[in-house]
Amino acid sequence: MKLRTLKALPAAVIMVAALGGCMGNSVIDDMSTVKRLGDEPQKRIVIWHTYSDEETVVFEKEVIPKFEAEHPDIRIESVRQTHNREYHAALLARASAGKTPDIIRMDYTWVSLFAQRNLLQPLERFPEFGNVSRQLQGRMMETNRYADHTYGLPLNITTKAAIYNERLLSGLGVAEPPSSFSELVKLARDNGYALGMSDVGMWNSLPYFMALGGQLADEDFTRTDGYLNSERSIAAMKQLLGLYREGVINPWLLKGNADLWREVYDEDRFLMIDEGPWYYSILLNSSGVEVDLLERTKPAPFPTDGEYGSVIGGESLVMTKGARHKPEAWTFMSWLVKKETQLTLLKAGLIPVNTEAFEEGRRSDSKANRYLEAFMDGIQQAFYRPAIPQWNEVEKLYEAAMEDIFMRGSDVETTLRETSEKSTRCWQIRRKSRYCTNKVSSCHFRPVFRRLY
Repeated sequence: MKLRTLKALPAAVIMVAALGGCMGNSVIDDMSTVKRLGDEPQKRIVIWHTYSDEETVVFEKEVIPKFEAEHPDIRIESVRQTHNREYHAALLARASAGKTPDIIRMDYTWVSLFAQRNLLQPLERFPEFGNVSRQLQGRMMETNRYADHTYGLPLNITTKAAIYNERLLSGLGVAEPPSSFSELVKLARDNGYALGMSDVGMWNSLPYFMALGGQLADEDFTRTDGYLNSERSIAAMKQLLGLYREGVINPWLLKGNADLWREVYDEDRFLMIDEGPWYYSILLNSSGVEVDLLERTKPAPFPTDGEYGSVIGGESLVMTKGARHKPEAWTFMSWLVKKETQLTLLKAGLIPVNTEAFEEGRRSDSKANRYLEAFMDGIQQAFYRPAIPQWNEVEKLYEAAMEDIFMRGSDVETTLRETSEKSTRCWQIRRKSRYCTNKVSSCHFRPVFRRLY
């Protein structure tokens, strides 16, 4: 049987075997140069993100090439996605199936839900984790913790600022925008101008609701009862609705046919709109804008009569449980939050979470910093959305209430009371879940209303 098997082998194979036996070693001088099955000359890391056009250019043309030059054994594949609820669902599905991406740049409020579902890799045991995390702004770092582990690194932080029509301000003899929302309302009302709240979604309407004294929940964000349905919140919501019906708050709010981005620099209807720093990073690079945007508009921190101005936004970097090359993925993640990398991303209007880069960026005389200062100042009084797995449900409840009030004419007090009752069920689910250790001080959902600085 052995002889028949040997005869069946190709002659070339038999010759190689014979030579190997005669020479006592391999015919290949250096076995280390031979590519074996499964070997890869480079480790490929796939990252999904939702950067804008301008941000993607900086990320893919400057950041990634510099990283790959420093780490020739790692190749980064950048995949741009659209930020919406479909993206959220797609990420959950792929992570659950153990598919790519290896790294996700996601909204920081998503981290706890993905962690709760055991889809993310804890980061504490990777090299230099302590040193890396200490370089990052503390409150944003906390939003990436769930139970006893840290599942993400904050990558950038942002908030919305009030963007004023500079010509209208000058015409009114106003040198500096008002810091009080009631003063701003009076200025707009007395002179027949509108304020550009863009829609009733939480990200766009919550700053106005809070500026009028509205509240969502208690300081630890454990209940909405007594807060969302409080007299203060009811009064704030009624006032906001009244301002809309009066025409002070965007009269086209429910029609969606006002181009607020253009209106505030090119028309005389809107005294102020609110938007993120991408307003400038996009329009300053647009050939369709034929005016000096930094002369036509004036950004300032969102004015308020309440405890908070606008809302904190931002993205975190997380590693999926299914990532193939975890050490290399960590190398890229930790490199992205270094001071030098963060300052490169700042050129695209992305505010750093690295504390040294943040402070250096504030002192910079770069073109981007001509508008970023207002956003960076506004961060200090902005509201942090809580890092809890149920946040998406809370957001949907709020937005449903806003639609009922503004679109369907539902009673404000009744709607806020019913919404608070529905939200309470989220807290009950939350209390039954194993979010915390036995010590309250190590609880995942620490107070969410603390200041960044």
